[in-house]
Amino acid sequence: MIPETPLDRRSFLRTAGIVGGGAALLAAAPTLLSACGGSSSTPAGTVSLSGDASARNLVGLFNYSGDYLVSTISQRLPFAIATPEGPPATDGPPTLTVQLHRDDQPVGDPIVLERHADGTPIPYYPLVTTFADTGVWRITTDLDGQESSQSFMVQAPDTVTLRQVGQRMVPVDSPTVTDARGVDPICTSVPPCPLHTETLAAALATHEPVALLISTPQFCQTGVCGPVLDMLLGLMPEFPMLRFVHTEVYNRPNNGADPATDGVTATVNAYGLSFEPSLFVADADGVIRTRLDNIFDRGELRTALAGVSRG
Repeated sequence: MIPETPLDRRSFLRTAGIVGGGAALLAAAPTLLSACGGSSSTPAGTVSLSGDASARNLVGLFNYSGDYLVSTISQRLPFAIATPEGPPATDGPPTLTVQLHRDDQPVGDPIVLERHADGTPIPYYPLVTTFADTGVWRITTDLDGQESSQSFMVQAPDTVTLRQVGQRMVPVDSPTVTDARGVDPICTSVPPCPLHTETLAAALATHEPVALLISTPQFCQTGVCGPVLDMLLGLMPEFPMLRFVHTEVYNRPNNGADPATDGVTATVNAYGLSFEPSLFVADADGVIRTRLDNIFDRGELRTALAGVSRG
């Protein structure tokens, strides 16, 4: 959730379980988490290990402490494997078998997560599921011969401002090359990308499928999020029936020591973001069909765009 007062970049990213310095980002590693025993009393936002502390562990690349995940609506949770030293591992197995838990009881059958790494700096494992109820949930897997656990908070949909799958897009008059609307620069990519010729509101008014990317390339080039804008531009020729819009995160990122000094853009506020990057893919009726947050590769991106394309 974006507060009314300016949000410094480190806090902005920390709410997503990501911290950064300069252009690099690191996943939420054990330096940000408390190591404690895994049980139903384990608070959300902790990683639990048993046995050898030198083992790798599971970490969520999302805001697992709250104001992110909701019940009764499909959710996507990307996970990575953290090294014993903290940073995310740059390699990993082709699959991870995980188990969801609620009130210290397993929920459903074990789930096999596929490894994704096409265009991302680290491999990750996305889980797409729907939580039946709110509260603290837990996911477990075996790494290096021992159990690793990540707990996270699930809230009621009406308590989280983040736009969800199934909801309608918000028609924001986003900055364009002809009207920056106080945002400078309107694109921090070098050179600026071509996705600023029409506002988001204008794109939605065409009643064609729309892909909206909210990201700030200048401050998210390496680490976890990777070159998501470049990947999107590379896939655009495959989807000529979609309208593509890119909006920045910060109003005037170069007007102070911290890019958030002058606040965040109207699009960020309208979509309830407290993290970056995020991709919203909507159908011709303006309904969000897929949302990809924090980290996604070409495979997930292509699938999301194909889901709303028209022949």
